[in-house]
Amino acid sequence: MSSTTSITPLASRFPAVRSRLGIPTALLILALVSFSTLDLPLSRQATHDHWPDEIHKALDSVEPFGNIYGMTVILLALLAGTPRSAAVACRIGVAGLSGGLSAGLIKLFVARTRPHHFDFDHSTILDSFQGLVPLVSRGGGWQSFPSAHTAMAAAFAVALARQFPRTRWLCYALAAMVGLQRVESGQHFASDVLVGAAVGWTVATLVLALWKSQERSAHPHSEAQPIPTAASDS
Repeated sequence: MSSTTSITPLASRFPAVRSRLGIPTALLILALVSFSTLDLPLSRQATHDHWPDEIHKALDSVEPFGNIYGMTVILLALLAGTPRSAAVACRIGVAGLSGGLSAGLIKLFVARTRPHHFDFDHSTILDSFQGLVPLVSRGGGWQSFPSAHTAMAAAFAVALARQFPRTRWLCYALAAMVGLQRVESGQHFASDVLVGAAVGWTVATLVLALWKSQERSAHPHSEAQPIPTAASDS
């Protein structure tokens, strides 16, 4: 009886959360598949043979979408919008940062060698994992799992897409390119990127649900509306 009464309010309070977690679940499944099939060949090719310069430059140009500096530039641009844009930018920024910080926290508990430090000739993919709870003692070369860049980009993309639905595919494409850049640069295995994306998507979904719940509690008779865009005004 007690378990039913505790679960029911949570489901009624965040009715959309469970329906939006199908994507991160699929990403985690893909991460398992990638770990056993794609991690080694993709990262070996990226670190030894390298990708064409055109692809390298294109991916590098998108990488800021997954770091604090690029996110700050976009948020500052949002602040030039409407009188409500400060609250919207804050919500989007908190979601993006939370995704990146959550992935960074996981790194403290799992040691995995980055591809550019990995011995592809004499090791198996299982050898890329070097232990648990390394904290910061092993250094950045053993903080491959998961990709915090991708987690931040995915969380940022989810928050932007929720606020500006017409841009959602552009946001998701940019986040995907950030993940691809992390593989191409030898910083992460593909499974690190997929898990990072799952973490970012999940954390952003929870942050936005909590934020919306708080807004409803503070203003029970009003519903927050997205910032109107030029297309929606016309």
